[in-house]
Amino acid sequence: MQRRSVARAAAIVGAAYIVSNLAGFLARLIINARFGTGAEQDAFRAAFIIPDLLFGLLAGGALASAFIPTYVARLSHNQHAHAWRLAQTVALIVFAALGALAVIAGVFAPQLIATVVARQFSAAQVALTASLMRIMLVSTVIFGVSGLLMGVLQSNDAFLAPALSPTLYQLGMVIGATLLAGMGVYGLAWGVVLGALMHLVVQLPALWRVAMKDWRLREAAQASPNRWLSTSDLKSDVRQILRMMPPRVLGLSAVQVNALVTVSLASGIAGGVSAINNAFAIMILPLAVIAQAIGTALFPAISAHAARSEHDQFAASFTQALCISIALSAPASIGLIVLGRPIIRILFERGQFDAQSTALVAFALAMYGAGLIGHAVLELVTRGFYALKDSLRPAIFAVASMVANIALSLLLMPVFTALGLLPFGGLALANSIATALEAIALYALLARREPRIRSRAVAMTLVKSVIAALGMGGLIVVWLALAGDGLLATLAAMAIGATAYFALSLLVKNDAVQPAISLVARRFRR
Repeated sequence: MQRRSVARAAAIVGAAYIVSNLAGFLARLIINARFGTGAEQDAFRAAFIIPDLLFGLLAGGALASAFIPTYVARLSHNQHAHAWRLAQTVALIVFAALGALAVIAGVFAPQLIATVVARQFSAAQVALTASLMRIMLVSTVIFGVSGLLMGVLQSNDAFLAPALSPTLYQLGMVIGATLLAGMGVYGLAWGVVLGALMHLVVQLPALWRVAMKDWRLREAAQASPNRWLSTSDLKSDVRQILRMMPPRVLGLSAVQVNALVTVSLASGIAGGVSAINNAFAIMILPLAVIAQAIGTALFPAISAHAARSEHDQFAASFTQALCISIALSAPASIGLIVLGRPIIRILFERGQFDAQSTALVAFALAMYGAGLIGHAVLELVTRGFYALKDSLRPAIFAVASMVANIALSLLLMPVFTALGLLPFGGLALANSIATALEAIALYALLARREPRIRSRAVAMTLVKSVIAALGMGGLIVVWLALAGDGLLATLAAMAIGATAYFALSLLVKNDAVQPAISLVARRFRR
């Protein structure tokens, strides 16, 4: 995939992520208004931990990261028929494995909640959380297959349908919070299942088109036997995927353990689980639009470059994507810190979500916002390793980051308490610090492995972006002090901040913002 194609795909995915996150905010707005940061929402958010763990370890990350490079390698060698057979085989494996694990987790749900997920919940909260978790496990099996289909479509340069899937999932949550409101918090759980079904169904038309394309190629391949691979080759590919999975499982286990420890520690603070969850979800919005969109579009391209040993193209594509990601995540990070409270108040403060809830979420968001650049860099660097079919090193560093995160959490919580600050802020700050350290270490290792990556350009982009973002942040603080933090003043602050950031970036000659400026200019000329 050429750079222009990567940029176009990233724009498609980024736009779809914006829509998805807007739908997610609508769902979260309704949920927060109904349940605030109380016990029922704490139970609902805690119920996600085990289903997310199963999905993330097997399908959402581990299998996809191992599957896509192998699948793309076959596509790169024009072996479409074999690639399609590989996708079918892996999909069956995912469905069977996740189905079995979901049944086991459902049987032992109360024990998992009481002893692992939320040890400080009351008995009533444990029972409620276990019931909600059993419903959500249905969505885990559906997501397993749907997540694999996303990888297949993205590898075939079909980005629109996979990008729309998260929006439909969020709409399922909206339906659960509105049309199923009579069921209380259980309506939310069934909304998750409905959203998972829509997440899958929206991809089927695009998958059909890919299947028809592969069928036509299969017909053509009858005259070219060299394009066919035997059943033993298929088994070899599956074994390769399974061999690549354990390191990724290890790495994702670290991520999930971090989430589990965070929920467990926050479960002892009234509203802590909901506050942390809301803050992290807000931080994910710019991360999804920036790094995840770029990474999703970039991954098949750099995987293809790696499969063909095109080192210069790999390094050039990766460097450009990383610089753009840093240039856009820096102002987003400062924006979350200085504008978090008014944004949260404007979006969520209604119904059961009161001023105290706003204060809880805003404080956690400021701590998470400080780590946004680290999250963005990590998102792309890990994809760089996976494209090179190296999942061991990211896994090792993820485990080290997990240990650091847990240690910092246990250290910072009492420090925050002693300073009279909300203790779960220490959990969010621990996550930011550990993620930044992990990103720096992994990037250094990748740059050493691929010396064609322009590390000086990356470093200069980081420095210039942070300088421009801090200048932007100072201007926003002054503006809010003069104009207040009402709706119009906050919207104006966003516009002023964006303008100031791009102006300062041009002043310090931050070349990484040029693609974004050019895109906006083209839109206005139209």
